[in-house]
Amino acid sequence: MREPHYDRAKDLITRDEFESRVLVKVREWGDLLDEDAAARLVLDDLGCGTPNFQTVRELRDGMEVTLRVRVEGFSPVREFRRQEGTTGRVVNADISDESGRSRLVLWDEDVSLVERGRLRPGMSVRLVDCFVRVSRFGIEVSRGKFGAILPEA
Repeated sequence: MREPHYDRAKDLITRDEFESRVLVKVREWGDLLDEDAAARLVLDDLGCGTPNFQTVRELRDGMEVTLRVRVEGFSPVREFRRQEGTTGRVVNADISDESGRSRLVLWDEDVSLVERGRLRPGMSVRLVDCFVRVSRFGIEVSRGKFGAILPEA
């Protein structure tokens, strides 16, 4: 077994249990995985996996993505009336990484992240399970129903 993989899980399970789970994964996948790939899946199951972040440059319409970006600034908060008559709120954040810039659209309850100072210019943020669309303003990212906007220290 590859030592670096087990090192990330050693506080959670024994080496024997880890190796056993790796072999189960290999069998579950019909021997399509090598032990290295199976070990990574076991780490994911244990919550110790390495997230796979896309870059801004890779964003395409219709993608579901996880990004690590820097917040550059915000537009003013706007209120609007929906077709069914309810009031909504929106704020746009300029975001970037080493590969480019984009826009993060924050709707309704996510607007409070800006108002309460949980999101500020200069912060790093993880955007988990977010959706990408193309608008007249370019590529936009917004949090999906089960997504998360996670400010990093």
